[in-house]
Amino acid sequence: MSSVNLLYTEIKIPPVLNPETICDLNDQLTLCLKQNVRFVVFTGNDSVFCNGLDLKWVANSKQKVRTEEMQKYASFLKKIQTEKFISISLVCGSVSGGGLGIVCASDYVIVEDSSTFSLPEGLLGLIPGMILPSLLNRISPQQIKKMVFTGKKYPASFAIDCGIADEVVNSNKIQETLIQTINSMRSCKIDSVADIKEMLYESHLSQDSIAKKGMDILSKRLQEPEIEQRIKDISDFLED
Repeated sequence: MSSVNLLYTEIKIPPVLNPETICDLNDQLTLCLKQNVRFVVFTGNDSVFCNGLDLKWVANSKQKVRTEEMQKYASFLKKIQTEKFISISLVCGSVSGGGLGIVCASDYVIVEDSSTFSLPEGLLGLIPGMILPSLLNRISPQQIKKMVFTGKKYPASFAIDCGIADEVVNSNKIQETLIQTINSMRSCKIDSVADIKEMLYESHLSQDSIAKKGMDILSKRLQEPEIEQRIKDISDFLED
């Protein structure tokens, strides 16, 4: 985590999620809360914001460990939706699977115009269980079904149309747009930020139960031999 300037604190999102990167994300966010940071900005790299679970780790980990890490990640996403900072995602490149959870949990999303968005879990026989509360924060159930059923990569224009993104800009306008966005929200008091986020989260009373049920289904599917082999085959292919 680096304090880029006095306006915000940046958290770098890893390309994939595994025990190490999930722990690091939680530690960075905890530090932001201790420091009473007003704005937290999530950034990836130029080609990948985050592609979700590390398939190599999934293929070689035990069910109990996977469940524990998914719970930690779900907790991280809930903090983004309910805590007193204003979160902004700056998205460049691809976002898929669990990575889309961070984007949809964010209070404001700025997208570079060549970015892509996908939920490929259905192609593996899985569901986006642990991120479903975050997805519902921004995307309608019908659009979630569309993304899961097709598994394809959707462009930035789709992200703005279905509510994933608040703004789509050219790459050379990302930082300028970020500063403008922060300046437009700086006057909102921190207590108001916390209260409205918590109330909106709690207005969907089933959010936490959805997350738990989603993780239970995902954990069960990951134990099925066919799916385990499918993930291992893809992991081995990507490693080669």
